[in-house]
Amino acid sequence: MKIMLTSLADGGSAARSLEAVPGTPLSRALWLSGLLPAQAMCSGLGRCGRCRVRFCEAADRPPSLPDEEEILGGPAVEKGWRLACRRQVPDVACLRLEVPVPFAPDPATAVRSGGTAGVAAALGVDLGTTSIYYRAVRQDDGALLAEGHFLNPQAGAGADVMSRLATARQEGMAEKLAALAREAIREGLTATCAAGGRVEALCVAGNTAMTDILLERSVEGLCAAPYRLDYAGHDTVRLPDLPPVYVPPLMAPFVGGDISAGLAALMAAGTPRPFALADLGTNGELALLDGEDRLYLVSVPLGPALEGIGPECGLQAGPRSITEFRLSPRGLVGASSLASTPTTDFEGISATGYLSLLSLLRQTGLMDAEGHFTPDSVTMPLARRLSGDLTRRHGHPCLQLPYGLHLTAQDVEELLKVKAAFSLALHSLLEAASLRPADLACLCLAGALGEHVPVEHLERLGFVPQGLGARIRAVGNASLDGAVLLARQPERREALARCCASARLIPLADAPDFHQQYLRHMRFGVA
Repeated sequence: MKIMLTSLADGGSAARSLEAVPGTPLSRALWLSGLLPAQAMCSGLGRCGRCRVRFCEAADRPPSLPDEEEILGGPAVEKGWRLACRRQVPDVACLRLEVPVPFAPDPATAVRSGGTAGVAAALGVDLGTTSIYYRAVRQDDGALLAEGHFLNPQAGAGADVMSRLATARQEGMAEKLAALAREAIREGLTATCAAGGRVEALCVAGNTAMTDILLERSVEGLCAAPYRLDYAGHDTVRLPDLPPVYVPPLMAPFVGGDISAGLAALMAAGTPRPFALADLGTNGELALLDGEDRLYLVSVPLGPALEGIGPECGLQAGPRSITEFRLSPRGLVGASSLASTPTTDFEGISATGYLSLLSLLRQTGLMDAEGHFTPDSVTMPLARRLSGDLTRRHGHPCLQLPYGLHLTAQDVEELLKVKAAFSLALHSLLEAASLRPADLACLCLAGALGEHVPVEHLERLGFVPQGLGARIRAVGNASLDGAVLLARQPERREALARCCASARLIPLADAPDFHQQYLRHMRFGVA
């Protein structure tokens, strides 16, 4: 069937069309079509509202769902707005829809450079489940040529790794997802050419799922337990319209080239040992390298909460998202470390903002270790003032925040699950290496977590043991750093591969007391 789209953001003057198979998820059909820009969506949770579409014809409008009325509001539902993630493509000849976002640029009209001239360049790409980062440097001296990042255009297939894998298994979808990934990588090539570079070396570092999808390899080994690793990386491959791509070592079913590239960057920087590298996204991967080159690995599913996706007011880190809450005499105040000038025009809360918020609620006593709001037990005047903002939403407690935002009990539960998974993983990693927290020279936190969350919040919430906060090191995008390094200095690849080949994976879920251990960590504070 045909879907005709018009865009409110483009004034509704132009229309685009796409073919869709009746019965498939409407959200996936729209956001994998290439007609709409990638968005960080909750992918079926029915909480973010970013997949909203308006059924233009009254006859085509399905009855509204309670979630749609909660998220979109009664007036919008009456006008035909629905959540695409809760809908399937109907079996009609033609469906007319309206979307609130602008159309994406047509890839066919994008200006491309052949890349046959210019200075020799090395391009590194961090192919993440949620976002893609690239950086190009001069091959001779490492000077920066171009860098940037954007949402992974595969996001319409699901926010987390398992959703992406499930989509890749469906007929025709593996090729589509691979093509979207290649097109995203070509954005880095185009930017490099525009900066006067000629890409001669390319390294793409991604988790095992993103790597298998990019290479159009079978993902069956990653889809069901017992999981297996069918492709070990440390390989140079040929892909359509791309220079030869070096794939860093993949070490375990869910510990991939993003972690091995991060290790390469930390080792090249002379990071003191023993050190642990924690990369927390939709999946949490931790690696510990001791002083004798013994490498220990652990992987835990975290869901999209630490990407700013899932919580009702969640938003990826940016100028319009609160990256940290602070306490003032007037109550809670939000701030963004990414805004160029101070602002109060916030649209949502990043993952680091949520963690700082929970830490402050624990500090004031308005939240207990199990994540429950406790207004009747607070004694601090400021806490009593904050407790006056407690209401109910979806039948559960909800704290009203400044800037028109809020924190629901369900949000707290999702973040508590993330805390439990991470702290259990770190505890198990140290135990396997026969190390105490005090023995670690440093805990390297990759990504926004280490950069934007004060260490006292991580200790108060129990993400890390007390005292380890002083040895936390924010290492930024270590995966991208390593990808650039491995592209520019290929002589480092063999040593990295040897180190990764001897890695020992700690299978958390196989432990006989896994559930008891997980529940022990399912509380804020020291487990």
